[in-house]
Amino acid sequence: MPYLTTTSVRRAFVVLVAGTLGCGNDLTLPDTNGSGGGIIAVTKVGGDIQNGPVGATLPEPLIVKVLGAGDQPAAGIEVAFELPDATAGLVDPNTAITNAAGEAVAHWTLGTVPGSYTVVARLTGAEAEGTATEFTAVAKPADPDTLTPQIPLSQPGRREQPVQDAPRVRVVDRFGNPVPEIPVAWQVVAGEGTVAQPITTTDADGQTAVDWTLGNRIGVHKLTAAIGSVTGSPVTFTATVFF
Repeated sequence: MPYLTTTSVRRAFVVLVAGTLGCGNDLTLPDTNGSGGGIIAVTKVGGDIQNGPVGATLPEPLIVKVLGAGDQPAAGIEVAFELPDATAGLVDPNTAITNAAGEAVAHWTLGTVPGSYTVVARLTGAEAEGTATEFTAVAKPADPDTLTPQIPLSQPGRREQPVQDAPRVRVVDRFGNPVPEIPVAWQVVAGEGTVAQPITTTDADGQTAVDWTLGNRIGVHKLTAAIGSVTGSPVTFTATVFF
């Protein structure tokens, strides 16, 4: 067997590498995060166009998917979830890292003011500058919390005549936001009078009123407004007939 010197071994290695490159096969390192050397797309996977009550966490998480070259999922990419409007609530976490599927996930808790809001999911780092997508949500008033009168509770009246100030109430949620489209039940409890409607519905400002006609008797007449077991319910209005 011929004796191989160190020099001859080195020469053989050089020839082998040169031959390989000459065949057109590039020698590259494996891409550990799947980005292929650059981000080419960031898309919304879930959580867009939702609505919910103020102060509540939206039922669907916000999910973005990041792809690298060759449309391969890009893992280990930092995604920032930003709230352009301070009243829009909070996002947890505000920065997430994409998983092996290239997805980053966050949860959005709405603020306390009703309205339409946006979360911007933005990739960080120089290679992803300007790469972003938006999620939108509508915050609605929460459940009714408090019922309050909007006129004085007591007023004078005349027999078989409507009261001068129609009884009016307002419904708000626990953050003080008016709650529309809530039915309010009206009931005459003293004086044998009548109301135009036994149930009315709150308007956009959370208010509703009813026409109250007093009965044919002298004394104190009473009318209640109720919406169930909320604070302040029922509200009792009185009208006093002197003659």
